[in-house]
Amino acid sequence: MQHEWTVDNGSNGERLDIFLAAHLSGKTRSAVAKLLKNGAGKVNDKTASVHRFLKTGDSIIFDDGVGTKKSTSRQKAEIKEASVFNIDILEETDDWLVLDKPSGLLVHPDSTHLSNTLVDFLVDHYPPLQKIGENPERPGIMHRLDKEVSGLMVIAKTQAAYDDLKHQFAEHSVDKTYLALVHGEMEKDFGEIKFRIARSKTKARMAARPEHEDEGKAAWTHYETVTRFPGATLLKLKIFSGRTHQIRAHLLALGHPVIGDALYSLRQTDRKLKPARLLLQAIEMSFTDPASGERKTFSISPDPAFAETEKLLSGSNAHTTSS
Repeated sequence: MQHEWTVDNGSNGERLDIFLAAHLSGKTRSAVAKLLKNGAGKVNDKTASVHRFLKTGDSIIFDDGVGTKKSTSRQKAEIKEASVFNIDILEETDDWLVLDKPSGLLVHPDSTHLSNTLVDFLVDHYPPLQKIGENPERPGIMHRLDKEVSGLMVIAKTQAAYDDLKHQFAEHSVDKTYLALVHGEMEKDFGEIKFRIARSKTKARMAARPEHEDEGKAAWTHYETVTRFPGATLLKLKIFSGRTHQIRAHLLALGHPVIGDALYSLRQTDRKLKPARLLLQAIEMSFTDPASGERKTFSISPDPAFAETEKLLSGSNAHTTSS
């Protein structure tokens, strides 16, 4: 079936796939993106891509029957793909929601992953979210977790909540605690890592630079040793800056990369340890409710992969230094 619209002022600057998902009954953004890739959409009589940003007065034609016979079953699978992840919403209000992002799920689209992200799940769950925030690629997103990292995230559902939470993040009044199981036995019970973070010149990842160097952005990670195992350490970490891959790059630079991290690894780490996932998880978070002013605190249990790996490590006596 062919659909036609003329973009009004309310949709000026909106991305095409987000616009279509809001105007087509029963179609998620991932399904719309798939159809657009097959040539289903035109803007001003020209075939349009997923990433086309709309302007007032644009003419849109969309044929949701393109490729239907060949790909209906695959489209249905894609619609459900994000939701097959166990995305647990811990609490939800009119202004925000807190969820537990699973490992393996990308937060928002990138150049190679245009659909089946946490954003797709969120927009399906709450369609008005697509207009919240500053970037249509990341509606309602206040902070990001790497694809391989799981744990707590807060999502803004209104623009007022977005602006308030953005201020809290900027003022470092949002507390986040991560759990990491790392290679090697950490010598100190507590420590600070303040290496600057820059893009690596030799590998497709970030790199930690010494504090005295000007290259890169300032980054600050605090760690606390929880348990020492033979050849490994369980850490709690807090970050006071939000650099890409900060914890992973900092721990690698310290000589204690996260177990299960294929990107930030050392050659001499224990290759017998092959957990099902990266052993880094955001387990605690607190912020101030923008509407009520109440301090909200959330915590989740460590992923079972931590206990499974710790069991392998505990052939010798482990030593707990703090709780």
